Amino acid sequence: MKWARARSPRLPRGIVLAVALSLGIGQAGARANSPSIVVTYDVEYDGLLSLDVGRATVQYSATGAGYQLSLSFRPSSSAHSFAVGPAAARTSGLVSTRGLSPASATLDYSIRSLSETRNFTFAGDRLQSVHIAKKKSGGLFKDGSAVGYDPRALPAYAPLSDADQKGVLDPLSAMFLPVAGKDGLDRANCERKLRIYDGRRRFDLVMTYRGTEKTALNGEALVCSASYVPIAGHSLEGDDFTTKMRDYRIAVALVAAPGSNFLIPARITLTDAGGDSVAEAKAIALSGR
Repeated sequence: MKWARARSPRLPRGIVLAVALSLGIGQAGARANSPSIVVTYDVEYDGLLSLDVGRATVQYSATGAGYQLSLSFRPSSSAHSFAVGPAAARTSGLVSTRGLSPASATLDYSIRSLSETRNFTFAGDRLQSVHIAKKKSGGLFKDGSAVGYDPRALPAYAPLSDADQKGVLDPLSAMFLPVAGKDGLDRANCERKLRIYDGRRRFDLVMTYRGTEKTALNGEALVCSASYVPIAGHSLEGDDFTTKMRDYRIAVALVAAPGSNFLIPARITLTDAGGDSVAEAKAIALSGR
């Protein structure tokens, strides 16, 4: 199927952040049978036009030595005009002394006429199996056309070395950062590099300290800058998602998650010459107490 190797469809500004959030933008320690942490985000774009992109909900729960994470994204009616569909992500694994150790992850999303499901697993600290199932409909594909493959085997994508398959997190696990230094506002919490694999692309988020700010949700927030560094899995012919993420100026405001030793994003901002794409937490709560 030729279209499996084609350049990615061009995404409108603001929609990139919704996709990035569904892929996640990492580690944690938790008590056994701890209450669930539920975070609700509004996703918006503010540029020449203002656009309500949609809502995303992230939920974390832990039982014994295991944990589960889920994310659901629902596009707004405005985003539907760009043929953006819902997205969902799930991951599970073990809580280790170093933080979260993912065992399996799944991502489902759709945009325009393309829907995609990514499944990948880990063995120890190493990526193990990867499978992408794509379905395209409309145009020449009136009855739908599906294909499944391991992206690591395709020559159209930048190769993923053995070393770059070790010590990586799935995107959802990378949304929960363990507190470093003396407290959640210590600049050491920003001075880190997250090694992430999203089922196709392997990339680093290199974080640096920017400062602190007041938030309406949870007092003071630690603000970090982040740089997206593509490592492998991006198209050798170029793809719009990787280009945009590399060019964005990324800022992440981190706050303490209630009842835990986590820092979680209260706001993620992607800025380019056209404007700001923002995912902002509107509620952070505990459930199941």
